[in-house]
Formats: sequence, structure tokens, C-alpha cells
Amino acid sequence: MGNYSKYLSIVKEKDPVEEEKVAPDFIYEKDPCIGTKLITREKIPGFPYAEIFNNVFSEEECNEIISSLEESKEFSFWNPGNSSKRSYRNVDTIEGNMKSMSNFIWERIKGVFDFHEFEISDSDFYSEEDNIGKWKSVGIYEKMFFGRYRNGGHFGPHTDCSVCIDTNTRTLWTILLYLNTIPEEGGGATSFLDQAQSSQKRFIDELGRERYNPNNLITKVQPKAGRVVTFFISDVHEGEPVSPGYTKYILRTDILYKRVNPILTSDLDQRAYALWLKGKNYIYKGNLEKAREIFKQVSEISPELATKFNCVC
Repeated sequence: MGNYSKYLSIVKEKDPVEEEKVAPDFIYEKDPCIGTKLITREKIPGFPYAEIFNNVFSEEECNEIISSLEESKEFSFWNPGNSSKRSYRNVDTIEGNMKSMSNFIWERIKGVFDFHEFEISDSDFYSEEDNIGKWKSVGIYEKMFFGRYRNGGHFGPHTDCSVCIDTNTRTLWTILLYLNTIPEEGGGATSFLDQAQSSQKRFIDELGRERYNPNNLITKVQPKAGRVVTFFISDVHEGEPVSPGYTKYILRTDILYKRVNPILTSDLDQRAYALWLKGKNYIYKGNLEKAREIFKQVSEISPELATKFNCVC
């Protein structure tokens, strides 16, 4: 499995927490279809694949999730080994494989989600060698994280990585669930940005935080308890700083897709693909020598994959 995107965000995996430690009782006891009729939706201007779903969870349900998270005492800084990263991303997180919760969320939103089938061609700006083709949604990816942003907490401009399980299974859409309501003066909005931000230097604000260039702002979505924002993984966005006196809680996961017409299905192909992903990451990090070394191995294991996914750098 690999995580990569053309525009890598700073993400560090932490030791997973068991679902039973953080999931509230209603996830196991309640019919997820109850309450779906209350869901309303709206488009996000300027982003054809982005939508807002309101009332996916009730405020009471959100409060139960927050209570379970806090009672678990599992929150910790997202990158324990490097506190200097706060200038770009300042948040406490809990990560884990949440199968029951992912199933619950999917049952809540699958009836209002628009992009169950999606085709990517090589001319699309978000195309990559391994995502071209027709894809069909199969559910919520069970790995998710919960975030707690306190005074000043933010996440600088970024795109979300695609989680690549194999050549025919990957994530394509982000799911962002707000667990509490914050008024505009409390900050914490999700700002959607022009793609130009991906290739520009980040703006440094008066507190030394890495932010977006103000000229690139297109629109904002304010946190509201039970509200879900969903968007394509390559949409550039930022979690704006939270103002003093406020705390922002979120749940972040992805929608998982499978290729309609599978390709490169042998065990050798999958071994080669795992290596190919590593090679791509080395390219994005600027280590071309290491990438070439890995791509040579890919070509030896699966010549077909090496040709199809363009193993050169």
C-alpha cells in the first residue's frame, strides 16, 4: 500500500488506536439509516466535485464522539518526533482502523453522494499513470483520523494523498466531518484555494504560520456539527487557524474506489506496483538516483507495468 500525490501534503502515520477505545456506543447500536432524510446538500462554488452535506450526524451524536475521543486520552501531536512542524500543521490527532464507524458513515452518505462512478482520462489535470480509467465507489476507507485543533491550530495549504491499496483499489474523495460548530469569529474554516497555490511559496503570517496566498482564496466552509465536506483529493485547501477560546474537532477519512475493468492483477504485478509507488515518492522528494534504482527492479518484476506506468525519471 502506498500514499502519494503530485502535491504531497505532510502526513505522518502514528500507531493506530483500537476502534473500541474511541467509537461511541451508538455506532454499534444504532441503525445508520435513521436520520438520513434530514441530510441536505449544497455545491461548493468553483469546485465541481466538492459538496457539503449538512445533518449527516446530529449534534448529540457529534458530542458523543467528542466525549469518547477525550475520554480515551489518546490525542497527541500529529508528529511527536518533530514539534517544529507546528508552523505548517498544528493539530493533535488520533489514528486508527475504524471499520464499524466507516460502515456507519457510508450508510449515512451513500444516498446523497454524487460520484459513485468516475472516469479519469490522461488529459485530465489530476490524472496520473496509475489512476487512468473508470472507477466505482465501494465504501469508506476504514483508516481514519480524528483531529483536535486548539488555539491557533491550523493545517497549511495542501492536497490530500491518494491511498493506493493495489493497482485496482484506491481512494479518490476526501471525507471531512466537523464534530462541533464554530462561528466565523472562531476561525477554523476550511478554505478552498486556486490550484496555483500548489506551485507557489506559502505565505508566512504574523505568527510564523505557513498559510495560503490571499489571492488564491476561492471560498470557505465553516465548521458546523454534523456537517460533511467531500471533495476530490487534488483540490487544494487549508484548515484555517482556530481563534483563542475555541477548539475544533474533525473526523477525516476517504471514499474507496475499485477499478471497473481491473488491470495488472497478478501477484508479481502487485509486488512491482508497491515498488513503483516507492519510486514515485523518491521522485517527489528529489532523489532521482534512488528512483531509477527502484524502477529498474520494477521493470524486472513486471515489464508490462513498467511500460504502462512509464518507469522513467
